[in-house]
Amino acid sequence: MTGSIVLATEQGLGYLAKDFYDNGIIDIVFVWPHSTRTNHYEWYENRVSSVDELLEVCDTLIFFETAFDWTVIKKARERGVKTILMPMYECTPSPLPYHPDTIICPSKLDLDYYQEGREVVVPVSVKWKQRDTARVFVHNAGNGGLGGRNGTKELLEAMKYVKSPIKLIVRSQTPIKEYNDLRIEYRIGTFDDIWNEGDVFVFPEKFNGLSLPLQEAFASGMLVMCGKRYPMTEWLPNEPMIPVLKYTKESIARQFDCAQYDPVMIAKTIDEWYNYDITAFSLLGKTFNENNNWSVWKEKYKTLLSQ
Repeated sequence: MTGSIVLATEQGLGYLAKDFYDNGIIDIVFVWPHSTRTNHYEWYENRVSSVDELLEVCDTLIFFETAFDWTVIKKARERGVKTILMPMYECTPSPLPYHPDTIICPSKLDLDYYQEGREVVVPVSVKWKQRDTARVFVHNAGNGGLGGRNGTKELLEAMKYVKSPIKLIVRSQTPIKEYNDLRIEYRIGTFDDIWNEGDVFVFPEKFNGLSLPLQEAFASGMLVMCGKRYPMTEWLPNEPMIPVLKYTKESIARQFDCAQYDPVMIAKTIDEWYNYDITAFSLLGKTFNENNNWSVWKEKYKTLLSQ
């Protein structure tokens, strides 16, 4: 039986674990309580009330970004329980307090940092939809993010330089500073059907190796307009990417490069692509979806965890 210690909150790490559970990769969980966000215990029918109970019933544990209590890896080894870690290079401690049996890296950048294990795909579970013309732009501000990582502030500042009559939908889970621009529609709250409307996902993200929003937007058929930086340049079309002004050094769990953007260049990129025929890019997203959805990767993960 495969278990995990998970967050059950409406944020990237919470949705990542939920996808693995909903698709039968994880059998049972211990929900790590979050002190400031709603804990959705109802997401997990098969859950235990303690880490010790999880160790008693599992032969494999998989951790996403963190083990929360890193001594769990030591306890698991003592009980003969295999441990697998999917690190996020900016948020997973380095060096690791306790080393798991296996590391699986969700991006080329994570693999570069850890220089071990293997690279894996994190599957998508969104529906593809044909997009034809770049008129409606969508941005995910998330929950505020670490250090404004989604580039929301820079994007909103860029709008005063955008000449085109675009529509920009800004979705945020938390209140944000709203600029007075009739072209911007703010939607504060949950992200229901976030990929069902819009033509372009504009996301000048400052750092990340894996980005679930970028993967889901691409797989949904949208043109993706993110920062022109590694590793996104390895798997997304480069033409609509936003040039990086410079990199600064930032630190969360380790030091890393943080991309900075010029709002004028963001605006210029938006204007260049407004009203552009994006049919071909949307079809690339369809292929990405077909190759990287859960029906393709489910058995691969089950095999990986059983080895």
